[in-house]
Amino acid sequence: GNSKFIEVLKDEMRIGDEIAIKPGKSYLQYNGKHVPVTDMVCVASGLGIVPIVDQVKSISPKGSSSVKTTSVVWINENRNDFDLAMDELEKEYMKYSTKLAVSCIMDDLKKPLDKNREVEEAVPYFNAGTMAVVSGPKRFAETAKAYLNRKGYPDNCICVLP
Repeated sequence: GNSKFIEVLKDEMRIGDEIAIKPGKSYLQYNGKHVPVTDMVCVASGLGIVPIVDQVKSISPKGSSSVKTTSVVWINENRNDFDLAMDELEKEYMKYSTKLAVSCIMDDLKKPLDKNREVEEAVPYFNAGTMAVVSGPKRFAETAKAYLNRKGYPDNCICVLP
């Protein structure tokens, strides 16, 4: 899965090398009762940040969606893992700093998310009109979804990307 891809990126790819990626069938489906969606909370790890960045780019421009604020919480175990999309996230934050909050958190992914003070501060409790998106390796996605449930997010307001 993702770990092999990251290994190839780190160990075999060199500056100037090209790579072709065929995206899978990933789309956001909101089944919650609270519409319109006015806030998005995105919790990602590893390569899971890639579809999150694409989503941020599509919903942030004025008039492009009903979403007024987006919080991105990107959690990785190694500092180098943030190199993957840090420049893109920073660029979007500079354009939409009043609509976008970005938290990059380095932590042990085996540790429960609610044991990290930075995660606790970055992920708000559920409010009507909020959609959560989880993206990352399977074990992380399961942990993040359970964490969001404990923060009051109903299952039908959480989209877990494959």
